[in-house]
Amino acid sequence: MIWRTSESVLVGRFDRLADKSNVLVDSFFIGFNGNIDVILNGQNLLKKLGIRADDVTAEDKLVISSVDDLASVFTHYFKQETAAERAVVEESSWQEMLKAINEMEEKTNFIGGNAALIARTMSYSNIKIKLAVPGGPELIKQLKEYGVSVMENCKQSYDELHVIMEYGVGEEFAGHTAKRANRFIFSRDIANSQMSATNCLTDEAVSGVDVVVIAGFHMLETLPTVQQHAVINSVREKLSLHKKQTIHLELASMTNRAFLLDLFNMLAVYSHSLGLNEAELDFLSVSLGGDRVEVKDISSVKAALVLILEKAGSESSLTRVHFHCLTYHIILERKGRWKNSANSVAMGTYTAAKFACDTPTIVPSNHELRFLGTDVKPVVTEDVGVYTLHISPVLVCKQPLKTVGLGDSISATGLLYTTKT
Repeated sequence: MIWRTSESVLVGRFDRLADKSNVLVDSFFIGFNGNIDVILNGQNLLKKLGIRADDVTAEDKLVISSVDDLASVFTHYFKQETAAERAVVEESSWQEMLKAINEMEEKTNFIGGNAALIARTMSYSNIKIKLAVPGGPELIKQLKEYGVSVMENCKQSYDELHVIMEYGVGEEFAGHTAKRANRFIFSRDIANSQMSATNCLTDEAVSGVDVVVIAGFHMLETLPTVQQHAVINSVREKLSLHKKQTIHLELASMTNRAFLLDLFNMLAVYSHSLGLNEAELDFLSVSLGGDRVEVKDISSVKAALVLILEKAGSESSLTRVHFHCLTYHIILERKGRWKNSANSVAMGTYTAAKFACDTPTIVPSNHELRFLGTDVKPVVTEDVGVYTLHISPVLVCKQPLKTVGLGDSISATGLLYTTKT
C-alpha cells in the first residue's frame, strides 16, 4: 500500500475538479487602479535608508510623512505578519525613498494595482478584457506581454510607482521572527489616489461585458470627504444604468472607518459581490458594529460575513462575499442568487496555490495543508440560515515566489466560474 500525504490527496482532487470546471463568462470591464510595483526586500530598503532595527518603534500611522514613519509602520505590520498599504504625503520624503530604491541592485519592476493584476490573471482564460487604469509606458509594455491593453483614453505619459517591501518566512527584524511571508506597500500616487481612471467608465465601455470589477477605492482615503463622495457617487450612478452585468467590488487595506462605512453604504450595497481578506474583514466587521475577526476561529469569520450581508439588507444587490486568507477561502451567498459557487471558491484557492509558487501545476511537496477542517476536500458547503457557505482549504506554498496579487488572483478566478441567477 502506497502512503499519500494529505497534500498529495488534495492536489489530485483539485486537479480533477479543475478539469471539470467550465468558465461561465467571456468578457470583463476592470478598473480602476494600475501601477508599476517596485518589489524589493523590506529590510534591505530600511538599511539603505540608514534605519537600524534597534532604533525602530513599531507604530501604525494613517499616512507616512518621513523615513522614520515608514520604518515604524513597516515594523508594526511585520510583527503582525499582515499586509498593509500607506500613502507618502511629503514629496521630499518620497524623493529620499526613491533615491535609496534606485541605488538598490536587487529589485524587480512588475505589474501592480488591484485592477491591473486582476486583468493579468484573467488573461490566462482568453476572455475579452477592457482595462481602465492609469497606464504609463512600463505598465502598458508589461501588460502587453499578457495580451492585455489599457483603454486608450486612460493612458498617460508616466508610470505611477508603488514600493513593495517583501519579507520571507524566518526573517528577523526588531525582535520578531516572521512565521509567514508577506509585504508592506507604500506609494505617492497622484492618478490612482484621485481615481482618474473612473473617467473611462463610459456606457460604451461597459455595454456588452458580462462582469464589471471595480477596485482601488482605498486610494481615495487621503482625499477630503467631498472628493471621496464625488468619485463614489459618480461610479455608482454610471453603473446603475447597467442592470445585466455582475458588479464585483474588491476591497483593499484601509485605515479610515468613516470612509469604509461610506464606501460600504454608497457603493458596496449596490454591487452584487464583495471581495476582501482577513484585515479588511476585521476592519469592516468592527466598523459595522460587529466583533473582531480571528482567522483561526472560523466561527468569527462566518459571523462577520453574515453580518455584512445582514447589514446590506435583504433588498440589497449585495448577495455574495468572497473572503480569502492564507489557509482557507470562503464564499458566503444568499441562497438561490448564484450559480456554481462551490467551484468558484475552489478554483480561487487552486489558482492561489499555483500563483504563490509560480508553477503551472501544484507540486504537493512544495505545499502544506494548514487548514484541516474540510476532511481533505477541495470544498465543503453548509447552510447558514438564509445563506449558503462554501469553504475551501489552501495548499500553502512553502517558499512563495509571489505574494503581491494573490488576493486579486483569487477573486478574479472565482468570478470566472460563477454567475448571478
